[in-house]
Amino acid sequence: MLMNAEFLHGKFQTAVPYAAFVALGAPDGHDHAWRQRYEQLALDAEQQNLTGGFTRAMKVLCLTGTWCGDCALQGAAMQRVAEAAPNVELRFLLRTEEHADLIVPNQINGGFRVPVTWFMAEDFEPVSRMGDRTLSRYRSMARKTLGPAAPVVASPPADPVRAVLGEVLDEFERVQLVLRLSPRLRERHGD
Repeated sequence: MLMNAEFLHGKFQTAVPYAAFVALGAPDGHDHAWRQRYEQLALDAEQQNLTGGFTRAMKVLCLTGTWCGDCALQGAAMQRVAEAAPNVELRFLLRTEEHADLIVPNQINGGFRVPVTWFMAEDFEPVSRMGDRTLSRYRSMARKTLGPAAPVVASPPADPVRAVLGEVLDEFERVQLVLRLSPRLRERHGD
């Protein structure tokens, strides 16, 4: 569910940057996976060029858990994109009861899943929500669970970690294009 701008702005104000979020997991040893994934996900030159061209301000809020492996992978990928895109501001919220007002209405397939990420315009107007695992992760899981003969299962990626980075980057690019082509924002910025 896409929430309203005022609500998302309030949640964004309570969220923390990547390094502070990763540090929240240190007491339980959860920071290691986040740091490891971050090291594996450096952007290549083409990806850096793409993200460096993002001209619209974008706010990104990720509801996640320090204990979650898929969260560490997506969170590190998002951080790499945000570092390369000066107009992207990324924040993280730990999934706790304190944020039940965000968690409960944003169930995925009837469950409380993480990560769930909201992409917003500069004024916190919601643009997109991305939740749970990426397609490449589900393909890998389906191959293991359903077997290679299952007709609905595409081949898993050769490099699953880099595939997730690509999928995350695709969503950032898609949202950036939505914002760049938005009549509302084009009028505001005179472009």
